[in-house]
Amino acid sequence: MKTERLLAIIMILLEKKQVSASKLAEMLEVSVRTIYRDINSLSEAGIPVTSFPGVNGGIQIMDNYKIDKQFFTSSDITSLLIALESLSNNVSPIQTSQTFEKLKTLVPSQFLDEIEFKTNQIVIDLTPWTSNHTLQPFLEVVKAGMDQQRVLSFDYEDNQGRKTQRTVEPYRLVLKEISWYLQAYCLEKADFRTFKISRMSELTLTASHFDPREFKAKPLGKEPFYGKEFTMITLKVTHKIKEQLCDKFGQLHFSHTDDPEKVIIDFPFMEDDFGYNLLLGFGCQCECIQPKHVRTELKRRLTDMLAIYQ
Repeated sequence: MKTERLLAIIMILLEKKQVSASKLAEMLEVSVRTIYRDINSLSEAGIPVTSFPGVNGGIQIMDNYKIDKQFFTSSDITSLLIALESLSNNVSPIQTSQTFEKLKTLVPSQFLDEIEFKTNQIVIDLTPWTSNHTLQPFLEVVKAGMDQQRVLSFDYEDNQGRKTQRTVEPYRLVLKEISWYLQAYCLEKADFRTFKISRMSELTLTASHFDPREFKAKPLGKEPFYGKEFTMITLKVTHKIKEQLCDKFGQLHFSHTDDPEKVIIDFPFMEDDFGYNLLLGFGCQCECIQPKHVRTELKRRLTDMLAIYQ
């Protein structure tokens, strides 16, 4: 991640005074070209980074410059550490642990115990309940492509089962709920596209470099909750399903029934495959009471499903 890398460069230069571009590239696992682009970004941000040619040359921050540790409040540092910790299971653990320690150097020693206490008060665990052993290696390859401005190639299967081969310039990784997406410039389509990581195979970091384009992010495909009309339906669900619906859609209006194990919920329903599959996925723990046409459609889908097993 570029912001994380820029902070790492600053902390390294403050500690070591002068470092060669090749050494920085080795330490941060990026290309020398990327390091020089980062140095330009730091200079544009007002940080006096300079480079000196020659055998004894290198990159350094001017001697009269230092980061004031009071620039970050304890709340700022706490927020940064919590955010970094939440990503630790999805990005390189070595890289995040190094950044974690570097951030701590910005904290005055008298505040370390307070910040560690506050950081431990909030835990954000983004890992799914089920394991995906292929995800981490794929994320590392994609990150390398973004850091080094190198083209990626992979086989891709869309949600209709159509398979294609793609070569892309990677620009952004996005975590949406439990799924990772790559936003990239597709060389075959000559346009920006979004690819779901779980639909990729044979992912390869090629030797071809690219010059970054002006990034134009596109929506992550179908957005089911925007621009759609809802139908209010009445559901009878168990307390477990009620909890799942509230987690996903916020607080819902509900009332108790004669059965202490179940409640009645007024639910904003989308009459499409997403909505019907959601209800069917709850099995016997969810019953649609009304309207009649939604019950009828659920019966039809259940009948079609049953026919598969007969």
